Amino acid sequence: MGVVSVQILDCTLRDGGYINDWQLGTKAIRAILDKLDRANIDIIECGFLTGMVELPGSSLFQSIEQVNALLPKRRRNSMYVCMIAIGEKELHPSALAPYDGKGVEGIRLTFHKHEIKKAMEWAGMIMEKGYKVFMQPVGTVFYSDMELLTLIEQINLLHPYAFYIVDTLGSMYRNEVSHRFYLIDENMHPRIHIGFHAHNNLQLAFSNAQVLGKIQTKRTLILDASVYGMGRGAGNLPTELITQYIDRKIDSRYDVTMGM
Repeated sequence: MGVVSVQILDCTLRDGGYINDWQLGTKAIRAILDKLDRANIDIIECGFLTGMVELPGSSLFQSIEQVNALLPKRRRNSMYVCMIAIGEKELHPSALAPYDGKGVEGIRLTFHKHEIKKAMEWAGMIMEKGYKVFMQPVGTVFYSDMELLTLIEQINLLHPYAFYIVDTLGSMYRNEVSHRFYLIDENMHPRIHIGFHAHNNLQLAFSNAQVLGKIQTKRTLILDASVYGMGRGAGNLPTELITQYIDRKIDSRYDVTMGM
């Protein structure tokens, strides 16, 4: 691969939850978290943080404390994150407990075009509480180059942990993905990671991930994936495919049999 560093973020518990209303059961959630960690997945997304009231055993959580209680008690290998979705499943940042240095370390913040101002404000509040913030603009393909550059200017001032290309409808072809990557890579602060969240409507999630991985850049690339590709609609990039690809072609560091 061309990138200096590529990481895998597994979003099975969050995006995969769309297939069963996030009712996985506490035992299954603990097992998934444990196995992904033992497989050395770089980043594990535990679910949504939301003000909605849910039954026990769901990967919709009302607090960081609820998530931390489910994490493996042994020494852990992975970074753990959760998502706050503005306009869909939000938990106001004021309700977040400060980062304790041991549990959930990052917050993924997803937002629509008309929510950019709110997203910037919320991201600042979350960062003040000590969390790494992943900024995720829904439907990145629908941003014009100028709109994307304007957003990147704000991202550079905010300086979050990561900024994403989000293929919400799974409609992006390789040239559309690479064009946006180059535009972001050339104009965003070099220490901000670039992420790619694919949906598989055109069956291009795996090939688009490989395209991005071959681009020459000094920044870290984060690829979202889920076990068996579980996710909304046509699903996501399968974790077992992209980890096996990296193990064979780049660097053998994932234990795919342990995770699956």
